[in-house]
Amino acid sequence: MTIGHAIVGGFSITIGYHRLWSHRSFQACIGIRILLAAFGAGEVQWPILWWVKHHRAHHTYTDTDQDPSNAKRGLLFSHIGWLLGLNEAAWGPADVSDLEDDPVVIWQQRLYYPILVVVGFLLPTTVAYYGWNDWKGGLLYGGLTRVVVTQQITFLNNSVAHASWAGSQPYSTKTTARNVRFLSFLNLGEGNHNFHHTFPVDYRSGVEWREPNVSRWVIWLWGKLGLAFDLKTVSPREIERARLIQKRGGIYQRLYYNEHNTQSLSQLPRITWDEYRSRSKCGNLLVSIGGAVYDVAGFMDEHPGGRDLIQKFIGKDATESYYGHHLHSPDAEGILERLCVSRLADDLH
Repeated sequence: MTIGHAIVGGFSITIGYHRLWSHRSFQACIGIRILLAAFGAGEVQWPILWWVKHHRAHHTYTDTDQDPSNAKRGLLFSHIGWLLGLNEAAWGPADVSDLEDDPVVIWQQRLYYPILVVVGFLLPTTVAYYGWNDWKGGLLYGGLTRVVVTQQITFLNNSVAHASWAGSQPYSTKTTARNVRFLSFLNLGEGNHNFHHTFPVDYRSGVEWREPNVSRWVIWLWGKLGLAFDLKTVSPREIERARLIQKRGGIYQRLYYNEHNTQSLSQLPRITWDEYRSRSKCGNLLVSIGGAVYDVAGFMDEHPGGRDLIQKFIGKDATESYYGHHLHSPDAEGILERLCVSRLADDLH
């Protein structure tokens, strides 16, 4: 019973809190969302809104002082120290407004503690009492012990999966995130952390057949059954490009993108800064980065940091923000390449 409850609760974090609500990697029917929210509360890892806020900040400001679990402050801090000395004021801003329209998220937020007590502790206690007349064992092992163990397994993704001595970095070295295979056995597929930080919107969180990733296949099965939809993936071309760039090293990566971006921009139509501003004011969702103009209308809800971070740069120059606040992954560069629609004239603002 304890193991079963831990697995279901683990899925509520890996599939629900993480891939569904934090990254919007897929959508699910309301029944699935209610189950994930209820068992997620039973894991005692705080409400969805709080969890998503800290996780999006972690992705947006990885390895900086604005990262809630900044791995560069040491293993103990990234594992649990950031919680013991909780200082939310130091976190970088993260937008969760998209979740405020989800009735399941709001329901869990309002009734978090009653749900926590019922699902996290009364449920295993009641099952043990009526099943084999051992309510104390149900409370101790199915409740308290399970919560402590599953919390520590979750925290390993903040610590060990960002430790310099662990795992590998086949996709990117822009952050400390690493693929640590043995973690995926413990946390139901979340150990492919280098892949995840490189391609955060991909629901699979890993593509290698030898990588244990039960959460991926549960989502895939739900998709086949019609319980989940809009499963987002990154193209094999983008994945292989990231792998190749990483294999050849950082210098090649900079040269590749500089040359590629120069060639791509030269083929795009030119517009003036005033024309760019005018189109934006007329309702076009355009953002300027490094002299190029990107149509972000179809990407707003997929941005890992939330749509508001993009919204505030509509019709403005986001170059400093894009390159200054966060080391974007090769996947981000690939997305920009697809969204680019024009280039700005040289005599701009």
